[in-house]
Amino acid sequence: MIKILAQDYSQAVAYLREKFDSELAKYDLTVTNNKHTVGKFLRDAVSSGSRSVIMVGNVGESSAVFAETFNLSMFYDKFAERNILQYCKLAQVDVPPQHVMDKLCLAPETFNHYASAYGCQCACYGEYNKCQVFLVPDDYNECALVYDNYIYKSLFRENLGLAKYVFKVFGLSAKDVNARLSALPRTVSRKCETLNLDSKIILTFQPKCSKVYIKDAFAKLREAFGEYLYATADQTLAQTAVELFRSMGKTLSVAESVTGGMIASSIVDVAGASSVLYEGVVAYTIASKCSRLGINPHFVDEYGVVSRQVAQAMATGLRRNGSDVAVSVTGIAGPASEDGLPIGLCFIGVATEKSVTVYKNVFVGDRNSIRSQAANTALYLACKALTK
Repeated sequence: MIKILAQDYSQAVAYLREKFDSELAKYDLTVTNNKHTVGKFLRDAVSSGSRSVIMVGNVGESSAVFAETFNLSMFYDKFAERNILQYCKLAQVDVPPQHVMDKLCLAPETFNHYASAYGCQCACYGEYNKCQVFLVPDDYNECALVYDNYIYKSLFRENLGLAKYVFKVFGLSAKDVNARLSALPRTVSRKCETLNLDSKIILTFQPKCSKVYIKDAFAKLREAFGEYLYATADQTLAQTAVELFRSMGKTLSVAESVTGGMIASSIVDVAGASSVLYEGVVAYTIASKCSRLGINPHFVDEYGVVSRQVAQAMATGLRRNGSDVAVSVTGIAGPASEDGLPIGLCFIGVATEKSVTVYKNVFVGDRNSIRSQAANTALYLACKALTK
C-alpha cells in the first residue's frame, strides 16, 4: 500500500494519483495541514508496513515534520546546496538567503536529496523502518520529473516492460464483466472499473510475452463481450461518439428530459464536438415537449409523458430539424415513482433516416446515478445506430 500525504489537493497530487491508477497500485490519500493529524498519519503508515510514504508539499517543512515525528536528527545536505546554486545560476535568479537555504537543504538523517530542475526545492528520499519515504515539492513539473525518474523506478521496478492494454465496455454490471473476463487465460492480469454501466478493463501481460499469446487473449475478450465492447483505448463514450460521427460525416441531435442536458454537455466536453452536435434541447416539461418537438398534447395525455410513444415522438420531431441521428430520453429518476411507474424507468428513442427505435430500460441507483446511466446508454445507442 502506498500512502500519500498532501497539504493541498494540487495538480501534483492529481498527477500522482493518475500514475498510480495506471499501474493498478493500491494507495490512500490524506489531505491535511493539521500537525497532529500529520504525525499520526506518519506513525500509522510506517508501523502498518506500508510499501512507501509520499509527502507532497514544502519539502523543507515535510523534512522537519518527519524528523520530529520519529525523533530523527537533521543534517545540512551539501548536494542540495550545490544544486540550488546551479539552478539559480541557470535560471538567472537570486540565491536564497542563508536562513532559507537552511530550510531547503536540511534533511532527516540517512535521507538524501534529488536534483531539482524547476525550482529551489529539491525532492528528498530515504527509508525508515523498511518503508520508502519520498518528500516531493508541490509543483506539477517537479513532481512529474521526480516520479518519472525516481519514484516509478523504485516502486515499480518489477513492472518495467509490462504490456498494458485498455478496453471499454458498456451495458454490463461489474459482476457481469468479471464473469466474462473469466474466459481469458488465468495468467493474464486483469482489472475492471465500472461506473454507471461504463467499464474500463485493463489487461496486463508479463515482459516478453509472445504476440501470439496476446492476440489470442484479445480474441477471447472480443468473443466474450461482443457488441458491449465499444473502444480499445481509454476513452469515454462521448469521445467515442464524437470520433465515430465525425469519421462518418454524420450529425447528432439530442432531446433530453430526465437527463437535463447531460448528454449534450458530455459531447461538448470533447474537442471537435462542433462538427458532430447539431443541437440539444432540454424539453423538461410537457409544454416544452409539445412546443419544441411538435408533440400533440392529447398524445401525451393518452400514453403518459414517460412512455415508448412519447420517446419515439420526441426523437422523430427532433430529427426533422436536420440532423442525421436524433436521440431522445424520457424517464423517472426519483426519488419517488410517478403514476405507478417504477423509479429508474427510462425510454430512449433513436431516430435515423430509415427508422425510429425505442429502448426500454429500468436503471437501478440513486437519482443522479439513474440520470448518468440514461445519458451513457443514449450515447451508446447513438453509436450503435451508426455501426449496425
